[in-house]
Amino acid sequence: MQASPTNEKAFSNEEEEKLQLSLGLEKQDLQLLLESTTFIIEQAAYYMTKPSVLQRHLSETLKLNEDKCEAFINIWMSSAKGIVEHLRQRSLFPTQFEGISWSLNLQTATGAQTKQIIPKAVFQFGLKIDESKEISHENVTVEFTHEELFEFYKQLETIQSQLDGLH
Repeated sequence: MQASPTNEKAFSNEEEEKLQLSLGLEKQDLQLLLESTTFIIEQAAYYMTKPSVLQRHLSETLKLNEDKCEAFINIWMSSAKGIVEHLRQRSLFPTQFEGISWSLNLQTATGAQTKQIIPKAVFQFGLKIDESKEISHENVTVEFTHEELFEFYKQLETIQSQLDGLH
């Protein structure tokens, strides 16, 4: 079994049915087994776990018997490089930022405050959505008052500072 994004399945429906029959499991139990196995392998890949550490974690923390631990260790030792590479190529989030455009609008008030002009910044964020090998594009439009834009700017500055601290 290869670790896969949550929107991809490691096995086809037919393969899952065969697994279910051969293991004598109910459908929901098989799903739990597959999700748990995927999670363990993905965590091992994320932390670049050494086989000995993985074995200790599986036996001591998860209380898996020796045969099951050995199966995980064998898979990890033979497939770790490919699994890590596969995970590096996938995004954690199916929606990605593509671009931005903006404009400044002036909204005039009505009624008693006819002389008031309210400036608004309008941003259009271009998004790329990658779902099950289908890529679509979407635009999200957001409008900010001066105060809202300043708060957004301060949050972006905080994020930038934290990113700079990682380098």
